[in-house]
This record gives sequence, structure tokens and C-alpha cells, in this order.
Amino acid sequence: MNSNHPSLPIACDMTVFTPAERERHIQTTARLFQSVQDIQEVENGYRFIFPDQSDIIGGMGEFIANERLCCPFLEFTLKVEPNKESVSLLLAGPEGAQDFLRAEFSEAFA
Repeated sequence: MNSNHPSLPIACDMTVFTPAERERHIQTTARLFQSVQDIQEVENGYRFIFPDQSDIIGGMGEFIANERLCCPFLEFTLKVEPNKESVSLLLAGPEGAQDFLRAEFSEAFA
């Protein structure tokens, strides 16, 4: 990924949320990443493959909207395959983002 914002720090700022919003985001994130079927390494990030289910797709919208608030250095690419094949979410960022993603979403890598 060629980031247009290389000066953005690789850090998560959860103070952008109220305590209730933060808890909801944590729960949504955990629920989504527990359903990861596969992970593919990409330049400065990962592509997470999920089952094609309507609750996954709806949850992705909420996850992306919130995650971009606390992690503005990330780039999000959501791809929904035709014929209910799969849903993939590519998360990438500047150099160092891959290490951050592996730590942040460790439950998906387990």
C-alpha cells in the first residue's frame, strides 16, 4: 500500500469513544474476527476472509465506521464476492501496520 498519509502514527486512540461506544466496538470487533475463515498477508497489512452472511456484512459497516475513528492510519477495502462466495476485508497502512494488525486482531490469528 502506498499511503498518502505516511505521517499518521500507528496507534489506536480509543478515547474517541464514550465508554458505551467503546464497549460496543470491542464486542463487534471480537464477534467479527472470531468468524475469520482465512488470513492472507498483503503489503503492509492483511486480507481477512469471512463467510458471506448478512450479519457479517452489516457488522463490517459498523466496524469500519468505528475503527477508522480510532485508527485513522488504516486503509479499509471491503469486497463482497458474487454468488455468496465470501466477504473479505483488507486492512493495510504505512510500514509497521502489519505488526499492529497482528497484535490488535490476535484472536483471528489463533
